[in-house]
Amino acid sequence: MNYLVYVSQARQGLSPADLEAILAKSRSYNPLHDISGMLLFASGRDGRRGSFMQLLEGDRGAIETLRTTIFADPRHHTKIVIEEAEKPERDFADWSMAFQNATAESLAGYPAFADLGSDHFHARCQAGEAHRSLEFLKDFWATEPREDGR
Repeated sequence: MNYLVYVSQARQGLSPADLEAILAKSRSYNPLHDISGMLLFASGRDGRRGSFMQLLEGDRGAIETLRTTIFADPRHHTKIVIEEAEKPERDFADWSMAFQNATAESLAGYPAFADLGSDHFHARCQAGEAHRSLEFLKDFWATEPREDGR
């Protein structure tokens, strides 16, 4: 089982409808290609654009094909792969694409990721200094309240 985690910055003015469209496309495409994962969206602070962190799990070729498509999407920019490797099994096997909104308050409990969405965070990612993103996403999913009530 292969996985990839990337971060990106949302374009200015990304709307809730844009997020819904991204999730709908993911949830229809991913099962057809045996891909699972999680999308985290951190709203922008002080009028700034938001940021994405996404985990993709599946066959290496399927992930790379999807990554190429995702990275061509104009709804976000400054796309950086921060982690990719093999792992024994899926962490989000029940989800074609799990989704979680992250607030500044919910990220505060994760010091290495509390500044997700800031220019400083993206600079650290570009320098290869964002570590343990898979563990962060799994922990965030397991502990933070979700909109779906789980």
